[in-house]
This record gives sequence, C-alpha cells and structure tokens, in this order.
Amino acid sequence: MGSGHSFTAAAATEGVLIRPDRLGGIRAIDPKAGTVTVEAGTRLRTLNMALAQQGLSLTNMGDIMEQTAAGATSTGTHGTGRASGAIAAQLRGLELVTADGSLLRCSATQNPEVFAAARVGLGALGVVSALTFAVEPMFLLAAHEAPMTFDRVTATFDELHAHNEHFEFYWFPHTDHCNTLRNNRTVGPHAPLGRFRTWFEDEFLSNNVFQALSSVCRAVPAAVPAIARITSQGLSARTYTDIPYKVFTSPRRVRMIEMEYAVPREAVLDTLRELKAMIEHSDLRISFPVEVRTTPADDIALSTASGRDSAYVAVHVYRGMPHQRYFAEAERIFVAHEGRPHWGKLHTQDAAYFADAYPRFGEFTALRDRLDPDRRFTNAYLRTVLGD
Repeated sequence: MGSGHSFTAAAATEGVLIRPDRLGGIRAIDPKAGTVTVEAGTRLRTLNMALAQQGLSLTNMGDIMEQTAAGATSTGTHGTGRASGAIAAQLRGLELVTADGSLLRCSATQNPEVFAAARVGLGALGVVSALTFAVEPMFLLAAHEAPMTFDRVTATFDELHAHNEHFEFYWFPHTDHCNTLRNNRTVGPHAPLGRFRTWFEDEFLSNNVFQALSSVCRAVPAAVPAIARITSQGLSARTYTDIPYKVFTSPRRVRMIEMEYAVPREAVLDTLRELKAMIEHSDLRISFPVEVRTTPADDIALSTASGRDSAYVAVHVYRGMPHQRYFAEAERIFVAHEGRPHWGKLHTQDAAYFADAYPRFGEFTALRDRLDPDRRFTNAYLRTVLGD
C-alpha cells in the first residue's frame, strides 16, 4: 500500500497488508549516469525536493506529488507530454522481492522481460523495494495558463499539442469554457508567481472556494450549471517561469471520485465531443471539470500508453455526490473508442476486456504465473483485472 491515492481496491487485501512507510529515502544519486535510486516508499515530494537540491529533475511528472514512488509507477500515474511519458516510462531499473523471497533486479539489460512488465505491475509480480529513475540537469518551464472556448480548443487541439511540450486543458460541463495549460522549456529568467498570488489562486480559489461551491452543488444540484459558469471563469490568464515540480504539481485538497480512460490520441476529440453531448442531453449535473492530457507511446506491457500515442480523459464528481450513472455513461463512450482505464481509478472492466485492450496482456499474465504461481500477491481486484 502506498499513500492511499488510488480509487480502486488495488491495495485491499484479505490477508497481510504491506505498508512501505519506513522503506523511504534516497539511496543514491548519480549525476554522471543521470539516475536516482529511491526506496519504494519514498514520496514523490521528497524525491522532487532532493533532486532540486542537487540541481536535478525528473523530465515529466503528474499534477500531484503525494504518492509513493512505487505506488505511482505501479498504477501508471502520468502527467502530460508531447514526447515525455508517464512516470513509469522514466524508470531505468527496479528491485522486486518475488514470491519465493528472492531479490530480483531488473532493467533493460538485466531480466528485461520482468522490467517490461514490472514498471506498471499493479503489485501482482512481487513487492517493489527500490526504483531507479532517469534524471536530468535542472531546467526551467515557462507556464502559460489561459481561458479558451471549447470549440477553439478542439479546433486547434492538434496544433496546441504539436507546438507545446506539455499541453492539457480542463473543460467545465454545462459551459463552453475551458482552461488551457501550456508548459515549455525556457532559458529563463526565473520568474515564479508571488507568494500571495500563489496562495490566493492555488489555495484560496482552487481549494477553499471550490470546496465551498462544491458543497453547495452537493446540497442543491439544480445550482450546478450556474455555479459551473462561475467556477469556469474564476481564474484569469497567468504566465510564470519556475522549476519543473513547482509548475507540474499543485495542491489538490478538494475530495472527489475519479474515472480516467486513455484513448488513442487520434480519437480524443470525438470522445470529448460525445461526452459533452451526453451531458448536455441528460439531466446530469456535473460540478467538476473534465481533464484532458496526452502522452507518447511506451513499451511497458500494461501501461495505458503501451504501443500507442494516447490521450486521457478524466471525469470527476465531488465526494458524496452520485457518480454511478455519469461514470457508466462516460465509460460506455470510452470503451467505444478502445479506451484503457487508469489502473488506480474507478472502472468496471475485467480480465477479458484487458486481454483485448492490451496486445501484451498474455505476456504479463505468463510472467505472473512464473513469478507468483501460488498467488501470494493477489487480491479481489487483481483476480478481476488479471484473472485467477
């Protein structure tokens, strides 16, 4: 069990639950090789701050950093990037304690068949004890956030994706408003947001005020469309330049429930338009924005980007609000576009579905049979998504 960030029962067990709280910290940083090795329970926040002190950084990361390194990689956590992939795609090696107690070290050259699978291993292959990430010299990102209409974002999506190293956007249901985020490397100068503006926009507006408005939406669902129009215009355009983890990540304190699917990148606009039409032609009241991100293809067996350039569409509801019908309708659209659900977020798919969705699914399950024939590392979730 990592930080408890996943929405699925991936870490739930009928037996022994392993918590790696004390298996944390930086084992080694090698600037010459461009790698850092961390214990499995190390929080990404700790990793990012330690690297920054050494003038180093991961190439890409997700939008929060409270997860453990093993939890984030094992469930396929990702950010957005034109050419840089998910966190697991930045791994250069890992250690795995297997069912017979052996310590198995793997990389692209050492036990490569295990490395191809264990980077996103769902906990099914053994206990990850340490991970080695690729790192690079610290760099600056120029961040530009700006509102844009839904029609303009979708009409220019391919251009925005092609011309920005990291592009994502949020669409606010019941409106035509989106908020776009573009992050690109720059030589500087370093120009971070001021402390007051950071607090006011990222804490007060995005967390405190949004929390209060979400509570109103839960109590009075009929108010959702009107409040959506307010929240969708609550943040103005802003531009700043800072080190990567201070640009990529932000505090997320409003509790919610989430489903996210990866679809082929070329299918994302149709997927999003169908989702918008579904909401508009229903009586659903959705107070949380829909998030859209992209990653390039990778070579990890059960990565949601395995073998194909991917786009991610994430739907959310505020905790305590009904989500079943919204998620069911959204999932129907995602599945129609060959979607692959995020391993740590809600979905209803099983092993039969994943056998079709992942060309290398059989490779993963065969490795599982070899490394854990007696299913020491299994639970109800794994029996559902991987089979017995």
